[in-house]
Amino acid sequence: MRRLRRKLSVLSSTLAFSFMLLPIASQAGMRELTVVNIETPQAVKIWEPPSLVVKKGDVVKLKLINKLEQEHGYRIAEFKIEKVVQGGQAETVEFTADREGIFTIDCQLHPAHVQGQLVVLP
Repeated sequence: MRRLRRKLSVLSSTLAFSFMLLPIASQAGMRELTVVNIETPQAVKIWEPPSLVVKKGDVVKLKLINKLEQEHGYRIAEFKIEKVVQGGQAETVEFTADREGIFTIDCQLHPAHVQGQLVVLP
């Protein structure tokens, strides 16, 4: 019984905190995200996380960190983002997510690498 009360207490605290954040999360604003280029154990080069979710109207600032030795690209063509990040370096890009939809993120230098997506919610 004590465990059940404790679980319910934690759950209610979590829900109360989540509802406090709802007004903040529903407004467009600045989104600062970090994306890291890594190589998986299967030798696949990817940007992690592969999918990004923002709201229409957000100003999106991406810090791109390339953990690999070789340069890699980061492109979101629909937002005119096309950056080359040298091996072991970081770059920053910024844009406004001014339209809703799902947009491809890829490496313009190595088209065979795994693609990601930018999801812009209303």
